[in-house]
Amino acid sequence: MRPRTNRDDYHTMSREQQVNLIRLRTGDNRLNAHMNRKFKLAPSPTCACGQEDQTAEHILQRCPLLDEERKEVWPSPTPLQTKLYGSRQELEKTTTFITSAGLIV
Repeated sequence: MRPRTNRDDYHTMSREQQVNLIRLRTGDNRLNAHMNRKFKLAPSPTCACGQEDQTAEHILQRCPLLDEERKEVWPSPTPLQTKLYGSRQELEKTTTFITSAGLIV
């Protein structure tokens, strides 16, 4: 394979940011839903809020425990697609949110 000559927004980010985004995009992560269903390492797929399964969509869009962090990063409603596949600025917001929320994905 030849080296990439042009770099898109995703490929200009740090390795840690890329890993977090890929894990959120694919669902192959350390959130309860995946860890319970795939490996039986979490006692339940449910989020600590108790409202629904802890998935990437839930933590990025609806988890009431993360409302404050979410509003700091995204003051206005932002679609999940933008958070996971948007511009570099949007992707950095997503990785900032994960870090500020203290989540390990």
